[in-house]
Amino acid sequence: MKKVFLIIVVALFSLTSFSQGLVIKEKINTDDLIGYWQPDQESVQLFFWKDTLGRLQMQEISGTSGNPLELLVFKINENSVYAKTLFESTMWTTENVFTFVNKTTLKCVVTGDGFGTIIYKKIK
Repeated sequence: MKKVFLIIVVALFSLTSFSQGLVIKEKINTDDLIGYWQPDQESVQLFFWKDTLGRLQMQEISGTSGNPLELLVFKINENSVYAKTLFESTMWTTENVFTFVNKTTLKCVVTGDGFGTIIYKKIK
């Protein structure tokens, strides 16, 4: 009986692990990022645009002070955008990973001196 129970547990664990590997994340299309993104809570305002060479650029502006954050690192991966920023007035450094929920919604997981999850809606 113990062997049957053990086999069932191992099979369920294997199926769960296998199914998690099948989760398909939405691929980042940089053209879908371009525009103004508004947070669902007091946070930074988010802007994406392309420069004259066609490279994606990003700027975060403090929602409370209106001051821009310094962009230290900016990487575009297949399924996410990574940004490390510095808010000079507080000397806070945060790491942000942005992923698409859908074409008008971004989920941002924040770690570092600040932490949490912010949902952004595309306004323009």
